[in-house]
Amino acid sequence: MSMSLAVIIQNYRRPQNIGRIVRAAREALPDADIFLLDQADEDLRGRDDIPWGEVWFQRAEVNRGAGARVPIAARMGFDHYIAIDDDTFLTPAQIRALAEILSAEPDRVHGIWGQRLEFDQGRLSMRSDITRLNAALSIVNLAYAFSRTQAVAAIELSARLGFDAWPDLDPIDDLLLSCASAKPPLCHDLGPTEHCPTSVEPGIATWKLADFSKRRLEIARKLLAIQSIAVFSPMVIT
Repeated sequence: MSMSLAVIIQNYRRPQNIGRIVRAAREALPDADIFLLDQADEDLRGRDDIPWGEVWFQRAEVNRGAGARVPIAARMGFDHYIAIDDDTFLTPAQIRALAEILSAEPDRVHGIWGQRLEFDQGRLSMRSDITRLNAALSIVNLAYAFSRTQAVAAIELSARLGFDAWPDLDPIDDLLLSCASAKPPLCHDLGPTEHCPTSVEPGIATWKLADFSKRRLEIARKLLAIQSIAVFSPMVIT
């Protein structure tokens, strides 16, 4: 049976990137639905570089953060999803490869970039910017291939952590999605990845916010406390 597939793209403060990302997704996946969520102060509909005929468009009055894509995926009801951050430029071949990988192994999250939890003398840390390898990680970032089942499980996991509602603006949505399967997420070497210069710009890049890493480690510890499976177990550095 053929699985339905959708692409989710969000914009907050990088409107100049959206057209390029949409065009790459359409070339890669001609039959997929593409959903564009605009959460910026300035309405995207004034831009003429976005192929508007290729997207389903939704305008949000309030920025709900990157995490907004998870409840969208759970609600829309497609079988599979590709989500791409608005500072990450995947080629059509890379997007197509992620969709094919997910179709072949849908019971875990897949990506091209991520982080690994590590214990060093009892201290928990995150090794970041892991890419260009084929291996299991603790967390995937920037681009995500996942199922609706995993989106639903991520929301259920957030409730187990004590959140009354899905924590859109909390910088942990990728942790929860990465832990939403019995198997750890896989990183895939699909070649070099191009990034927007704003990906490291304070005031735009979310990971530059104060206490970003501290908050993620705090949630990681809570996840380790409630997860009885090995999916999120950190590597011990000796």
